Amino acid sequence: MLTRSQERLLRYLGGFPESLENAWDLPREISLPGLSEAMGVVRSGLNQPLNELMDAGYITVRVAHVIGGGSRRRQVYHITEAGRGWLAEHPETPSTEGGQQDTQTLDTPVLVGRTDELQALSALLKEHGKAAVGGLPGVGKTTLLRTYAESSTVRWAQVDAFMDARGMLSCWYPDDQTLPTDLEAAVERVNSDKQATLFVVDDLHLLSPRHEQPVFDFLNNVQAAGHAVVIVGRLPLPDALDWPLLRLSTLEPEDAMLLLGEHLEETKRMAVAKALGGHPMALQLYREGDPLPEAGEDVQAFVEHTMLNSLNPEERHALDTMVLFPRPISTDVAPSGDFIATLDNHALLRWTDNATRCEVQHLVRNVRRTMLGEHELRGLHEDAVAHWGQHAEDPAFAVLLLYHKMALDSEDLAGVMARDFDRLVVAQGAALASIFDSATHQRPDDEQLHYWAGKIALQRHEKQHARTHLEQVQSDTLRDELAYQLALLEGDEDEAERLLEQQLGRSTSYEHARLLLNASVQHLEDRVFNEAQSVDRATLQRLLNEVELPDNLEWRASMTVTMSLIQHTLALLEGDEARANSLVDGLEAIGHEADPIVLHMRLKTLLRFPSSSEKNEAQHLVSRAMDAQPTPFHRAVVGLTFAEHLVKLGDEAAGDFFAELPVPEALEAKGNPHARYAARWWYLQGHLDEKRALMALRESSRWFRQAGCHRAARAAAARLHRLL
Repeated sequence: MLTRSQERLLRYLGGFPESLENAWDLPREISLPGLSEAMGVVRSGLNQPLNELMDAGYITVRVAHVIGGGSRRRQVYHITEAGRGWLAEHPETPSTEGGQQDTQTLDTPVLVGRTDELQALSALLKEHGKAAVGGLPGVGKTTLLRTYAESSTVRWAQVDAFMDARGMLSCWYPDDQTLPTDLEAAVERVNSDKQATLFVVDDLHLLSPRHEQPVFDFLNNVQAAGHAVVIVGRLPLPDALDWPLLRLSTLEPEDAMLLLGEHLEETKRMAVAKALGGHPMALQLYREGDPLPEAGEDVQAFVEHTMLNSLNPEERHALDTMVLFPRPISTDVAPSGDFIATLDNHALLRWTDNATRCEVQHLVRNVRRTMLGEHELRGLHEDAVAHWGQHAEDPAFAVLLLYHKMALDSEDLAGVMARDFDRLVVAQGAALASIFDSATHQRPDDEQLHYWAGKIALQRHEKQHARTHLEQVQSDTLRDELAYQLALLEGDEDEAERLLEQQLGRSTSYEHARLLLNASVQHLEDRVFNEAQSVDRATLQRLLNEVELPDNLEWRASMTVTMSLIQHTLALLEGDEARANSLVDGLEAIGHEADPIVLHMRLKTLLRFPSSSEKNEAQHLVSRAMDAQPTPFHRAVVGLTFAEHLVKLGDEAAGDFFAELPVPEALEAKGNPHARYAARWWYLQGHLDEKRALMALRESSRWFRQAGCHRAARAAAARLHRLL
């Protein structure tokens, strides 16, 4: 006869496939920490039932690599053939208590002592459609929500110090290839979800002040659209989110003692539960024999004492390297990776859903941070700079390097941004905004920091933040550049022209020509592919006439090609086939027939002036042109041109061809060229994906504005309104 603990363990392990018995890479769920979390019992409370199951021949134990569990191999448990036979002979029956099962689903922790809270949460959502769950760190807020959400189709986002609204959206929809950055478009993405019944945002208190208001607006709009939303965090929660609150306290001793397992005498379990105040995380940290808090001591003192006494110096240092993490880190690259298994066995780590990224349990992290002196913190940040400097080729880790440099008050943040801004801002814009917000508060008189903070804000369409930083920039050159980009973003053409003239007045010959050519391209590209829009030829010609090519031969050649491309596009728009062909022939004469620029120009000419055999010829030419391009971005631009042509023709192949094009954030490209690609890509998706057309057109309009193309933005918005 198996005890309740033994049966629950056996049924849990029986839920995993037999194929794992011979696998080398195994899920954390069948290691001791995973079993502890699934059973809702401290690790030491599992030793006795596990040993008894092994003695009975129902389970076996071996050492193997645990996915995401660090480099050291760990003990894992498997059910045997005899164990499966016992399960077959003893099919599971519902418990008489409320019809609940004794075991949980594989990813749902056991919950004890929270029946009233579950009912209260259900009532809040039924009445208001939203709720906030607040309480101390480690008190069981996440466990409560995971149990509540077991019967729902839930979208779950776990907040970190760098997350913004789009980050939450990516947590809710991790399988989407790309997601919008525009907040209204983000709400449209949620509205297109016909499966989810609950949206959860966990650890809201970790949100950076830099991202608070947009996130609050986003969550309020999602809830106002009719979706049930729960926010979870440490008290006090932000005043700006005045949602009905469920306050979670510690457990009653009678419930808390159940977390300690059945191997201890009941009187001992009750004494421990009372001494630790019914705090779930403190109970998880408890090991048999640990000294309990004296009367008047709090849980923090117990955690501090227990943590220090259970770790040797190397393990303690490994813990310290992790308490500074601003977000969960992949175990493959985390510092002190050799000690992750040890820290996990001590119940000190918290894992993401897929068990590949981890961080220190928040209660433990908060306690340990208060114990570290300034000298120790500085040393840890210096170690982190050295570590992440070895991984800075990945934007996700490059921002961690910046984060620790900022903590050290490093002088070279601006230098790093001058080199890496375009590489980092698309994929890690939220992290950059948070880091530079802190940096400008740290050094409020540093105009270089304000300049880069303003650039980040402009990239993110955060106009008020951009203005705030603009006010702190005194250098005329830097100030005019930011102000010009802000005017373009806002569509203030008169102000943009005035600021362009100011920049031209103080620029070098090269900068003068570059500014004029950039402005010319912006005017020329301010259109959408399927609407006839007149180009302001007078303005365009005036800008081109002002261009004086520099003496430097390399710059001169590059700018000559750019001018030819502008003139060629203008000829296509005006229907001047002879001039278009002449410009292509001219570039081919100084280059070669297979030049990537020449091939792209020939393709655009063919699509504008088709011959009788145009379709086959175009398909051949688009393949040649794409293959010839020097970068993935240039290949994508050629492909986008052809996809637009297919959509314009109503060709059934358009959808399949478009599906092969890279999503905007997958491309390493700079500034306005990337913004224009993103705008055109989303505009095409708005034509090809009926279910997500509203989202796509909002996002397209946003990217056209980013590129200063406001006529095109209005065209995308007009199509959106027609659909509405």
